[in-house]
Amino acid sequence: MATIEILGWKENFVGFTGWDDHARSELRKRLRRGLNASQAEIKRVARRIDAREPVCLRNVHDEAVYGLTQILETTGADIRVSVQDSSSEQLLRKCPKR
Repeated sequence: MATIEILGWKENFVGFTGWDDHARSELRKRLRRGLNASQAEIKRVARRIDAREPVCLRNVHDEAVYGLTQILETTGADIRVSVQDSSSEQLLRKCPKR
């Protein structure tokens, strides 16, 4: 399991997709797949992210770390990832090989 901390948000950030409806729905989908939490907690976290508040995502499944960090960075989040007892093979499984 891993922890993703959103430390803050970049001001006037215009990313690849920005913060439109598609990015919001994709974030919620990745949160549902990646977090080991109840649906109510996931909704609460999604609302806090939508409001651009600092958030700490705990108990993130290893295979979801890359996808969550990708969508958060795309929308302008400054993040820090902490990994506990995980294999890097699982963390980077969905990362494109270049």
